[in-house]
Amino acid sequence: MHSSLWAQPDFSIYRQVGDLRAFSDHKDRSIWYLAPPPPRLAVDEDGTPAYSLDIYAYQGRKATGDQGLFWQKIILSLSFERSWPPESKERLRRALRNEFGKGITLKTLSIQGARVRLLFADRVYERHLKVRWRPERLVLPLDDYLGALLWEAAKRGQVLISLDVEEESFGFKRQKDQGLVQTRYSWHWILPVLFDFNRYPQKFRLHDLGAKLARAYTQIDVFCLDFVEQTLPGLYLTIVEIGFPVRGRLLLKRVRFQEGGDYHQKVIFPLAHEVDKPYRFRIIRIFSDGSTKESPWQERHGERLLDVTFYRNSQEEKR
Repeated sequence: MHSSLWAQPDFSIYRQVGDLRAFSDHKDRSIWYLAPPPPRLAVDEDGTPAYSLDIYAYQGRKATGDQGLFWQKIILSLSFERSWPPESKERLRRALRNEFGKGITLKTLSIQGARVRLLFADRVYERHLKVRWRPERLVLPLDDYLGALLWEAAKRGQVLISLDVEEESFGFKRQKDQGLVQTRYSWHWILPVLFDFNRYPQKFRLHDLGAKLARAYTQIDVFCLDFVEQTLPGLYLTIVEIGFPVRGRLLLKRVRFQEGGDYHQKVIFPLAHEVDKPYRFRIIRIFSDGSTKESPWQERHGERLLDVTFYRNSQEEKR
């Protein structure tokens, strides 16, 4: 349950000044951990609310050899502002110094997981996020039904959704009969978000991935939701190598996906490739312990969408 890499607060010993609460270290009273502030929807550089709803769709065509293929991803992204007012932190720091001495160190308490529930109409979408939970940004790949429902409702004007977020941290607590025992401490937030299609139509984007595809050019849209979906614990980097037959040679390009980066990358080969031959690709996953897993080279013919996400128990992974 507990890792020595994390802060080790004693949740039994805390001080609160106004809205701010700090917990003492379970061994060192000169170290205090500041509880997280509530999330607020951030504002983008252009002054608009920091949310977006994106639909990535691809419809196969006869000209590209994949007629009948349909593929889509619906992604909800939100960014949050999370900070305590500097003057409030200073008041808390002064109170701690007055009680425990001038050598006080005030640190930020590590958030080590979260449960996020999206509430919309009569639908509930829930995700459990482990150590990769980043309190400033949330990316949710929605199922087709919920995503389409939200999209259609937003296009009519305004729609209100709610985010129910429970964050947790690990530490210790003093029990009367057992002394100091490991435990978890949680914070619960409700964050309403108003989608306004009329005011911010640029926040609702439909990406037709095949619209500009020319036969003389090779374009591959690569998706990797490993870091969004948190499908593989300890994953540090996913590399995708894609090779196309061009004039008897294999022209190779490489894309990288990692925590905090884009989940969609476009690969364009500005050379006419041999359309009657398949392209090849392989996936290299590098983990935080230094280990590497490489998939065998695979072939695809005519598919312009490449989703390399590791889906547990999927037929793709079983092959």
